[in-house]
Amino acid sequence: MSNAKTETVKIRRAPKFIPFSLTGLALGAAIAIVLSLTIDNPDAKTPGFITQLLIYSLAGGAGFGVVVAVVVDLLSNRRTKEAEASKVSAN
Repeated sequence: MSNAKTETVKIRRAPKFIPFSLTGLALGAAIAIVLSLTIDNPDAKTPGFITQLLIYSLAGGAGFGVVVAVVVDLLSNRRTKEAEASKVSAN
């Protein structure tokens, strides 16, 4: 004879942080490219400066993506649904 125990569980959809972070990286790369192309001074366009601009833009974009994922996670906490779940143990 199986023994079934019913309890209430909360169901919600949590965001995946890696896709948000990768999207932020892509946006950061796009911003770095646009910024490097809009610089008019040729003396400022050294490889070191452009690399530094790219690194900071990538880090900022990834950080922004993680912040957006945290906000989406907090908003998804409000939309939890409750359901009845049965735990069946076969002995």
